[in-house]
Amino acid sequence: MDAIFQRLIDNNLSDLAGLTVDASIPVPEYLVNEILEAALWGNKNIRECRISIGAQNSASVNIRTPLWLWPINIRLKLERSMDFLSSPKLSAELENHVFLGKLGTLFKMLPDGINIENNRVIIDVQSFLETPEQRRLLELLKSAEISTEQAKVVVDIKIKVE
Repeated sequence: MDAIFQRLIDNNLSDLAGLTVDASIPVPEYLVNEILEAALWGNKNIRECRISIGAQNSASVNIRTPLWLWPINIRLKLERSMDFLSSPKLSAELENHVFLGKLGTLFKMLPDGINIENNRVIIDVQSFLETPEQRRLLELLKSAEISTEQAKVVVDIKIKVE
């Protein structure tokens, strides 16, 4: 059975041409923080980073860095739609500490794949995927809508195999 599933993945699910999947994925806050911790593993500029998810697409990020004496609390307003023009990107508006965010970009404090442009944080999702299989599966994603509830992100996705 594993060999069959591996072949399907290796072939980008082409054996299932016409497949369409609409899914709603509720991701609890603790899982978001585990994913964030794994993505930041080995980053010398960020000692600790925790996200608190609020309602109405709001989030708060608490960061500790050896480059700044005090913890930094950043408030974000998440965009509902992901940008699929090139590599899928999540975007959020910085509601405070815009200047510190720009300094973080200037001093390359942020991990690869996270950039700040004007007052927007932009996360290139593909840059955090480790294996070719993960990247191939991401290519099947045609749209994603993001909403939040208290302590939960809900991602509504559409997958289509051409």
